[in-house]
Amino acid sequence: MRPPRSLSSRLIVYWIVGSALAYFSLPVAIRISFAALGLGEFRDENLESWTTKRARYIVQAALREGPDGRKFIEPTDELRGYMRRNPEFRFAAIDVETGAVLPGSSEELATAFAPSTRVDMLTISFHMADDPNPNARGWVRTIGTAIGDMRFVLYGAYFRPEDLFYNLSYTLTIRNFFVYLPFCGVLTLIAFVVVRRGLAPLRAAAGAAASIDVNSLKERIPSADLPSEIAPFVEAVNHALARVDDGVARQRRFLANAAHELRTPITILCAHIANPDDATFRRDVKRDARRIRTIVEQLLSMAHVDNQKGGVESETDLGNVALSVILSYMPLTIENGRNIELEQPSAPVIVRADRWAVESILTNLIENAVRAEPKGGAVLVRVHGDARIDVVDHGDGVALEDRDAIFEPFWRKSDATRGAGLGLAVAKELMDKLDGRIWVEETSGGGATFKLSFRSERAFVAQSPSANAVL
Repeated sequence: MRPPRSLSSRLIVYWIVGSALAYFSLPVAIRISFAALGLGEFRDENLESWTTKRARYIVQAALREGPDGRKFIEPTDELRGYMRRNPEFRFAAIDVETGAVLPGSSEELATAFAPSTRVDMLTISFHMADDPNPNARGWVRTIGTAIGDMRFVLYGAYFRPEDLFYNLSYTLTIRNFFVYLPFCGVLTLIAFVVVRRGLAPLRAAAGAAASIDVNSLKERIPSADLPSEIAPFVEAVNHALARVDDGVARQRRFLANAAHELRTPITILCAHIANPDDATFRRDVKRDARRIRTIVEQLLSMAHVDNQKGGVESETDLGNVALSVILSYMPLTIENGRNIELEQPSAPVIVRADRWAVESILTNLIENAVRAEPKGGAVLVRVHGDARIDVVDHGDGVALEDRDAIFEPFWRKSDATRGAGLGLAVAKELMDKLDGRIWVEETSGGGATFKLSFRSERAFVAQSPSANAVL
């Protein structure tokens, strides 16, 4: 059976089931345990006192009345089996109305507890004085049966494990059930009120959460009055809302800055297209188109980084990648009056990293370095044998207080300065995915040196003397 979805209903059902089990079984279990240990008011009882009830029902089930009205005890299979397990067990059944002892009864017990006109024995527990077993117990009870009122006398039965289950099951009677109903009703009402009041703060929190949308992500679910079991969940939701709010704010800034970055070169391009007769028309259009293409490629790179799900595991030669990027960028570098130098070990430096990622990182760093390098200068790309790469320029450098901020998308020091675009942000995201590190230091003599470090456990390093190349 599938449990109800409502937490309140589940708690109430569990409460009812638990209370029923406790009501019907706990008293018997406790009394038998105390009797076995001789504790409290049950120290005068023993376990044998708890086996007579089952024995009486076995004897009662064996009562018979013949066609002639003669009453007797039939040795049923159950009675014979019980007597085999209890060799000292004796019993007597006495007809209260006639005083007759039913055949099969113990004469000793029948004589000792024969009906008396002055004493009506309802329930008596006793011990035979001449019995050497001090724990032996007997039981006398007069009850109505299908063949008339009978007095049962039982003695010599010993407690066995099945007697425990029998006494537990005996409590499941119609009478006990009707006694339990009012108790159950009161408990259910209390449980309903407690659960409703206890979950009221959760319903209030749910209402507060339902009112939060993309335009109100700064709001938080109140957690002051929440139960301690629920507070961690609400706090986790609030932390998630804070992360979503931060992500949405970053996306909005990203879109605004991207639109701003594209608007300027497009405006300039349109102005140049409006004057096709200028002597520098072709050069200006090519430069503007290249600038727009760079921004678009950076946007696509950011999207590519965000869509990558797992790590990258292909083996990549850092020196080979650096040479490939420099060769592809060299014509534009020479056209702008700069140069690029490459230093690398003679042996390959292999790391586990996606080649596209390393190429994208180096392309962005070299492009920034060429732009910062003074005319006639040379950008230096240095590949180290311990899986590090330096990209060195000799421009204005990066102020110490800005060396972390420059890796933010479209970061600009002030409204009057040109933004850094997406290149460094793309490089930072990719290095994070490669479990590597990117940072910037000052170049000796002035300028900026961007450094890449790949994790050593990802690297297959071949140490050898460095080889220099000027391209």
